[in-house]
Parts: sequence; C-alpha cells; structure tokens
Amino acid sequence: MNKTIITLLMLLAVSFSVVPVSTGSALPRALTIEEQAVLNLLDYDHAWRQLEYLSSLPEKLGGSPQESAAQDYVYQQFQQMGMDVARETFNSQRWVHEGTSLKIVSPQEEAIPAITYGGSHSIWGKEYGKPYYFGNRNHGKILVAPLINVGFGTAAEFGSIGDVSGKIVLVHRDDDVTLWPSVVVEEAAVRGAAGVIFYGYYGTYPQPDSVKGDATLPDGIRQDSVGGSIPAISISINSAMRIKELLSRGEVTLQVEGRADLISENHAKSSNVIATLRGSKYPDEYVVFSAHIDTWWTGTLDDLSGVATALEFARVFSQAKGLGLFDNERTLVFAIFGSEEFGGPQDTWFNWLIGSYEFVKTHPELVDKTVIDLNLDMLSLRKSSGKYWIEQSPEANEFVDKALADLGLTGTVGFYNPVYSWVDAWSFYAKGGTTSMNVLWVPNADQIYHTQLDTMEYASPEPLKITLDLYSLLWMRADHALVLPVNLAQTVAWAAGSLSADKASAPSENDFFNAASNALENLREEITLTNEYADSLKSAYATASGNERKIIQAKAANLNETLFAARKVINVWSLGEGGTAGSWDVFLRTHQHAHDINYLDEAVTALQRGLTAKALQALESVYTMEWGHRFNRSAYLTVLAWMNESDQYWGAVWDQQQDYVDVQGIYLGLRDGLITAEKAKSDLEEIRSKQLVPWLREDLVTLESAWYQAADMLSSGLP
Repeated sequence: MNKTIITLLMLLAVSFSVVPVSTGSALPRALTIEEQAVLNLLDYDHAWRQLEYLSSLPEKLGGSPQESAAQDYVYQQFQQMGMDVARETFNSQRWVHEGTSLKIVSPQEEAIPAITYGGSHSIWGKEYGKPYYFGNRNHGKILVAPLINVGFGTAAEFGSIGDVSGKIVLVHRDDDVTLWPSVVVEEAAVRGAAGVIFYGYYGTYPQPDSVKGDATLPDGIRQDSVGGSIPAISISINSAMRIKELLSRGEVTLQVEGRADLISENHAKSSNVIATLRGSKYPDEYVVFSAHIDTWWTGTLDDLSGVATALEFARVFSQAKGLGLFDNERTLVFAIFGSEEFGGPQDTWFNWLIGSYEFVKTHPELVDKTVIDLNLDMLSLRKSSGKYWIEQSPEANEFVDKALADLGLTGTVGFYNPVYSWVDAWSFYAKGGTTSMNVLWVPNADQIYHTQLDTMEYASPEPLKITLDLYSLLWMRADHALVLPVNLAQTVAWAAGSLSADKASAPSENDFFNAASNALENLREEITLTNEYADSLKSAYATASGNERKIIQAKAANLNETLFAARKVINVWSLGEGGTAGSWDVFLRTHQHAHDINYLDEAVTALQRGLTAKALQALESVYTMEWGHRFNRSAYLTVLAWMNESDQYWGAVWDQQQDYVDVQGIYLGLRDGLITAEKAKSDLEEIRSKQLVPWLREDLVTLESAWYQAADMLSSGLP
C-alpha cells in the first residue's frame, strides 16, 4: 500500500481518540478483578524468550522444510498446554533461492551483498519444472555484464540512456514513484536488459529516522515478492551508493551468480497449525488469535513476534482456565498460518495470505461465528515517534476504544479503518466477513521488515507488552459479551462517508447513488433499533437473576445470530479492492469506478477546451495510470493483464476485485501527437459509457441489494 495513504489514514484516525484514563496503579481501576487476575498471569519475559528462540531458527520460507520444522515446534507447544491441536496442509507455491551473489569485477574486484526473493528469477534455475538460464557464461549460470544506472527505471529514463541490451540496469526502487517494481522489471525486459538490480524502497535516501536513535538504515536489503521476465536482484542503499561512486569515474562491470526455483502449487505444501480451547457456554462461537510463521530473512518483526505472542496468550488462557480464574465461554482458536508472504497459484497477482485464506475457505462455519479475529503481525518494533497503530474493521472502533482507555493506552495507541490486504486479518474481514484487527503498525517498520535487519536487534519489549495487555482484555470482553461487542453503525458511517465522496466524483449517476444511499439509511435505522434492543438486554441482564437471566441469554443468542449474518453481508459486499497496484488499496465497492469516471470527465472537458496538457494530467490520475504513464505500452499491458486476471486466487467469490480500464494507449497517442484530441475524446467517452458507467451502476445496485438484505436480517432479529 502507498505509504503516503497510510500516513494520511493515521492522521485522520486521531479523531477517534478519547482522554486517557489516569491511574496510580499498575493496572487501571476500570478493569474487573477477573480481568486483572488474568492479566497478572502474563509473563512478558517468557514471551520475549519465545521470540528469541523463534528468531534463532533458520529462515522459514513458505512451503519450506524450515517452515514445517517451525510449525512442529508450535504444534508441540500447544500440545503441552493440553489444547486440541490440528495441522492442516494445503497447496502453496514454493520459492527456493540458492546463493545469489554479486561482485564488481571491473574496475576492481569487490563483493556486494545481494538477494533474489519471492517469485523473481535469479541467473538460472527452474520455473515450474522448466529450466531457465539468463547468464552468458558457464552454460548460462553466470552473468557478466556492464552496469547502467537508469534512475527509477521509467520509460523516459531508459529512453534518455539509449541501448541497454545485454546490460545490467541499476534501479532506485521508490514505490511512491513507480508503485511496484514488477513493472520496472518488465520495462527493462522490453529494452533488452540482462537483469535488474534494485536498491531502496520508499522516498529519498538517506533520510532522517530515529530507529535506535540514528540515521536511516542504509544496509537493509529488501525485495518483497517481485516477479518479471528477467532476473531481479536487490542490494542495499550503501552498496548502491558505492557502485554509483564507481560509475561516476567510468564503466563498472558486474558478475552475478545464483539459482532460484519456482515450484508450482501442485508440487509444494505448506500448513496451518490450529489449536482450540473449547468454550463452556457458546462452543460454536469463536475468538481467534492469528499470526503467520513463514518469514523472509529472520522475520523477528514479521511475524515471529506475532507467533511468540500468540503462544503466550495460549499459555495464559489455558493456565487461567486450569486455575479456575477464567472460564472461557466461547471457543478460543489459535491459528498459526503458513505461506503468508508468498505461495499463491502461479500467474496470479495475489500471491500472499495463502494460509489464512485457505483456513477461511476450509472453515466457513467457524469464520461465520467468529466474534473477532485478533491478528498479530509486525508488533515488536519500537516506534520512532507518535503512536502505535491498529488497523481494524470499523464496527470494532468503540470496543477497542474503551479497552485502550481502560488500560491507559489512548495516548500511546491509535487506530484507523479498514483492514487492508497485506495481513491475514484481511482474509477474515473481507473474505469471511467477520470483525478483525491487526496490531501494531509503526511507520518506521518500512526500513526493517522484509530485510535482513529484521532481527532481535531492533525488537522492543514495549509493543509486545502493550499487545499482550490489550488483546488479553479484548479477548476476555469478547468472550463474556452477552451481545456481540460490535457497533455496525460505525461501519455504516464509514460507508456513508465513502459513498458521498464517490457520488461527488460521478454526479451523472446520482439516481443510482441516491438509491444506494436510501438503502444505507434504511440499514442505519435498523442498526439503531438493534443497538437499542441490545442495550436493553444488557441492562436487564445486569439486574436479573436465575431464570430471568436464562430468558435474556436466549434472546441475546438469537440477536447474535442475526448480527453474525448481517455483519457478513455488510462487510464482504461493501468492500472493493484494487487501486494503484491491484488490491493494495481497500475501499467502498463503488470507489474505483467513480474515481476513474471523475478523471475521465476532467480529461474530456479539458480536450473540449483545447487543453491537452490538462487532459494528460487528468489521465495520469486514472487507476493504473499513476504508474502506467511512466512506462511503455508493452510493459504496461503485461502488468495490467496480471492485475485484471487476479481473481485466480482470492477476490472472485465476492466480486470485490474491481476491473481496470486501459487509457494508456489514448494517453500515449495524445502525448506523442499520434492521435487527435477529437479521437482521444471520442475514445474516452466510449470507455466511460461502455465500461465505467455499467461497472459503477453494477457496484451501486450490489450495495443497494446487500444493504437492504442486511437491514431485513436485523429487522427479523428484533422482538
């Protein structure tokens, strides 16, 4: 996801904050005796030692023997706690790298640390069983070639440099500029480059940062899951600066070696380890703790911190139950997923969150009755400034807000909506329709995660302790809640704000927007009545006794059934995914098509007025064109095909993945004087009328139908 978008979301989220609770004791007085007793069982040092041990294990790539061995350890830990444990195996594409190495051979010999990761080719190997060789020596296993610096790797920069055939290109990866490096790889391939070497991630380097009190971390080597037609290799910022220094003096020649194999999902396996602690009163309702065990590099932050914390939760809750301090009414589920980082079917754009999505598909009965999924990913890094941040589905806002206040954490932890598609919480929220959240993101994590720096060196016990306290409290309250601790009015408020903005983007479709708005208002009214009924049940229960309580519990159980069903309809059908790089943005279902209509309308109006430059500027804001305007036609079409065919893995069931329009050909023709303004205007109007408008209307009709359906469900649950 674009880092700028996340920063803005965090700033907007401040409005949710309340005044912190002031206490003079170790635990706030707002907690019950039972809650304090369980929190007192938390052993922060034990969780830290678990994290240290897990971090000492070898790199655990999805589907690898190392991942399997780490899951063995988790399985044994759960067994020792006396829990019911299952191991569920699923197909997962596997990626294997063997010793990618890079060295300068001219003007002098010098080794450069390097890596090939996640779906990228190295110099040789096998791709789904078929051998490939990109080298020019040792039967294609070694590549020796001159290096050319091509800046950010855009078409304009390649064009200004000239012929790069057979050469290695050095690219400053900046996702604020080019969005995702796979496009750069395709641009380089079209130009005949022999391979791409990336450095950097976001922004200009070096830049100030206060991680450990020093400057940016220029030795981090990061690649993520970068596919493409030719080898893609990553080095550190420091190494890139060294190479650029040598380039300033003359020609630099590199030698690259290394093997990377891609093994199809039909020949690779990963697994999820699932432990349960059965509930005493509502055994078919669930509170889920989730984390993933596969890592790139060591993975202390991403996500061994989550696994270590989940193990501590399991230890504490099983111990509390054994000691009689707490009787869990709902079934607790501890899910340690595999293949979160990589492993989706070949040729799909969405190749992450594999284990959690397989779990959601396999256990719909569990997910449908999940009160809340408490996901744990990237929580052990100290923040450089400001707050820690939780991302969560909107209906959890009031529930989380109160817990933060009761723990005195309001000034330390904030939250924003909704859940995004980069953590396993997304599988529960968007695909399962449940309430979900992920903790604790900090902006300076960009420099650490998915690099070799993701080790205990940069881990901090503070966020780990915060998470243990917060999630323990949320679990206990979710477990004991008479009525589900969600307020769907918050979700409606989020949807209403988004719908209003989209309506302003596409005013020609006001009738369809008004119909959807009426359905949303009807849903809001039913939610208000539902909340009032829930409050009356809770109030009556507090003063009731004996048989009266049993009667109220039965009524609450019926209401919860209604809330489970309505929440699923609201969450999964309200969401859309797409945007700049294909499901890295999450929004209301209408947003992408309304957004693109807005900019097409701006472009058409500009062309009518003879303002070609303004029309081109408007087209650069159409989704896919933020990056698309920087690349040639062939590279653009290759990546656009990946994105439009992305429903091979997740996204198709609920039709959340939004379709993209192709305006790049019109843009390039207009920019280069190959088509007239009148032709461009006519083509844009056709795309608008035959693609975007029908798509947007379908989005709006879908929302209208889903919101009326959810309202009817809620109405049926009222007395």
